[in-house]
Amino acid sequence: MIQTDEELVLLSKQGDDSSFQELMRRYLEPIYNFIRQYIKTEADSDDVTQDTFFKAWKYIKKFKDGNAFKPWLYTIAKNTALDHIKKKKAVHFSDLDDLGHDVDFADTIKDLEPLPPEIFERAELAKELNQALETLHPDHRAIMIMHYHQDMTFEEISEIINTPMNTVKSWHRRSIIKIRKYWNKKKR
Repeated sequence: MIQTDEELVLLSKQGDDSSFQELMRRYLEPIYNFIRQYIKTEADSDDVTQDTFFKAWKYIKKFKDGNAFKPWLYTIAKNTALDHIKKKKAVHFSDLDDLGHDVDFADTIKDLEPLPPEIFERAELAKELNQALETLHPDHRAIMIMHYHQDMTFEEISEIINTPMNTVKSWHRRSIIKIRKYWNKKKR
């Protein structure tokens, strides 16, 4: 019999580590994919995902009975990702140069073989969509990602970002309008 998230949380709160491991198994990929929308490198995304689950494990006993686990976990993920972004300082390309060996970073990048046209077109479309999402306020972008990529309801999103549901819906609508304007401008 498959247990609900809340049943697994209750068992986890009682010290059943296998229940928390099951929650991790269920949410590892979706949380990682969600974090990747904030964090651009795989290594940093791995670290933030690990930190997210560590915090969830650490604070599981403080989880309020009757609440939904999924929004609680996504809230931790969002806050952990934003904390990481704040702490991370920019790296300049000149810092990547190997001055000891007189090698420029740009010279170490390998040329990739050209991709078939269909794959290239899909990649370009995804790139354009990501560029459109980047024009949005981080909270608005998070709403779009959670709703369309993570299949969350506006109610769940409202709980995660601690914002009234009507505001979430309004931000969603504004984001759609802004993306359409961006897309139309790109077509010209």
